[in-house]
Amino acid sequence: MRFNIAENSVSPEQVMQDLQRNFPEYQFKYRSKNLLICKKHSWNGCSILIGKKKLTVNANFPEMYQMLIFVLSLVLLGFLIPLIVYFVAFHSKMKQTENEIGNFLKQKYEVPVK
Repeated sequence: MRFNIAENSVSPEQVMQDLQRNFPEYQFKYRSKNLLICKKHSWNGCSILIGKKKLTVNANFPEMYQMLIFVLSLVLLGFLIPLIVYFVAFHSKMKQTENEIGNFLKQKYEVPVK
């Protein structure tokens, strides 16, 4: 989910505070200066990338080792089996988290395109 924001109007600290206040059941941490990670459960989360003019929320594994395990399973087991497991076990829950966080941020920060 990607949407426009006013240029340089949103800081990562401000987004982190708003998210922690409105979603106390989630864990939030910085992966880099402009990248926040939301963790709902151990294998369910999303990443929030804060740009100058856009804010992007993507369903994602919350930890690096989980992404590494998934990529290694793709390489070792072939493409189809891990992809089916991903869609059956993880995708719908991650998408739900992405939509929850994304809709909140969209209501709070989105600026209509002129």
